[in-house]
Amino acid sequence: MTANASTETETVLSLVLKAHGGTCACEGICGEHAGQRCGSSKLNRHGRTGLAAAPYPPHTTDAANAAAPLSELRPWCPTCLKGALKIQREHVADRRHRELEESQLDLFDIGKGAAA
Repeated sequence: MTANASTETETVLSLVLKAHGGTCACEGICGEHAGQRCGSSKLNRHGRTGLAAAPYPPHTTDAANAAAPLSELRPWCPTCLKGALKIQREHVADRRHRELEESQLDLFDIGKGAAA
């Protein structure tokens, strides 16, 4: 057995924590602490970190978040990640709604000054 065989296998989360520290990296995009870094370490009942690794800012779909490269990942506490995902998804939904409304204006010649 070599000396390296006894070392722990590194996980994506452990690499993110090593690169960015063991606290939540959110700087207010969750809507909870505007302009300030969260800094929460959120230990769970087993004494392990309750942080997750996710892109900063998070993508709107779970598939895009899961496919994000390691370089985009930062540590997140559950509260901040949930808030940031909600806000990002609301922004996308609002944008899509506006785009849909604008695309439908031409269907009825609204805004073109057409006389009936």
